[in-house]
Amino acid sequence: MDDSSILLLLKNSPSKGLYEVTKKYGGMVEAITRKILYNTAEDIEECVADTFVTLWKNTNDVEFERGTLKGYIACIARNKAIDRYRKLCKESTVYMEDKDIVSDTDIEEEIVIKSDVEVLQGVINQMGEPDKEIFIRRFFWFEKVKEIAAHLELTEKNVENRIYRGKKRLKQVLTERGVTI
Repeated sequence: MDDSSILLLLKNSPSKGLYEVTKKYGGMVEAITRKILYNTAEDIEECVADTFVTLWKNTNDVEFERGTLKGYIACIARNKAIDRYRKLCKESTVYMEDKDIVSDTDIEEEIVIKSDVEVLQGVINQMGEPDKEIFIRRFFWFEKVKEIAAHLELTEKNVENRIYRGKKRLKQVLTERGVTI
């Protein structure tokens, strides 16, 4: 089933849409979260579920002009896993802290970060292949250079060079668009 059909199902029949999207992208989401939350199956499972619930809640926000559904889901999974990781780190080191206070600056910072991520996603989606896939695998899926090189049948040095040049291009484009780095 193609991505536009899945999105249509998510809007019209959420349970069927969630079934199809998890069938198609569930393995990818689990792999991304496992690389970040390598500790417990319970945390990974919860993060995977949170990813698809977030996708379902934001179905109307998905625009194909910005990129693919796969990239959008990968970004959600990565962010959910990082948030979960941070939460687990805080819980293991902070004993007495008022976690319920949310300031205006926290909300403003979250909005800025979300818009920056959208710009970053757009820039990466405009990259040619294999650079786009290298960036997604390296910075969203946290694959090692060796794994990327083997998968794309490139040398490790070639992958490293593409990452270096791509990061320079990204920095330039993001600076031009007003994203602070």
